Amino acid sequence: MPVLDKQPLPKTDAVMDEFTGELLRWAGAALIFVSGGAHLLIAGEHFLAATYLGILFLANFAGSAAAAFALYWSPRIWGWLLGSLVAGGAFMGFLISRIFGLPGVPDFEGEWFTIVGLLTLMIEGAFLTLSLLAITPQGRALLRIEQRRVEREEFPPAVQETPAHFEHIEQEMAETRSRMAPQLVDLRRHTESGVIKDQVRQSALEYLRGIRGALTSASESRQPGPLAALVVLFAVVVLVLRRAGGRSD
Repeated sequence: MPVLDKQPLPKTDAVMDEFTGELLRWAGAALIFVSGGAHLLIAGEHFLAATYLGILFLANFAGSAAAAFALYWSPRIWGWLLGSLVAGGAFMGFLISRIFGLPGVPDFEGEWFTIVGLLTLMIEGAFLTLSLLAITPQGRALLRIEQRRVEREEFPPAVQETPAHFEHIEQEMAETRSRMAPQLVDLRRHTESGVIKDQVRQSALEYLRGIRGALTSASESRQPGPLAALVVLFAVVVLVLRRAGGRSD
């Protein structure tokens, strides 16, 4: 696809220059051009109803043609913005004319079932839906996912084991790791804190068991010492002296 200049595309528009982005742009260009053409076809009868309505319908065609040309020619985002402005204005104008009516044209109020009106309404709704994919970050993320799927399918089964195929796999794995990095950090932090608590608890229990074992072995191996022998000897001497004193009496 030719572009307006040879400068590198901004990062936000790079996805629109790939295969899926080009398909989206072509579909959007076709939808907005058909919507503008429908307004051009019925501009004459709206001139008869009110002059400003005919002028608005011609302006709608001019804006639609400019947006279609911009979408076909360049991946820049301004084509989607212009097309959304034109399609959104026509969409809201149709609803307001059917709900409240328009100045000088009271016949439109409540007239919902018109073939051309409903057809253009559906086309404009479809274009606005595609513009969300092209403009919003979430829509661009979906386009990138679809682009990677298309690139994977370019490799036939017979040549799947190639450096290029491995490069695609490594790129996807790197993106997955980068998305999961915060969750892994939180999980590691919680896991490490739990492991540390368990280690401290186990060390404390082992220390208490060691103290209890030392006390038990000390009590079992305790033998009567010299102080106990002296106490017993003193008690025997006192007992003997008491008995001797009793006999003398």
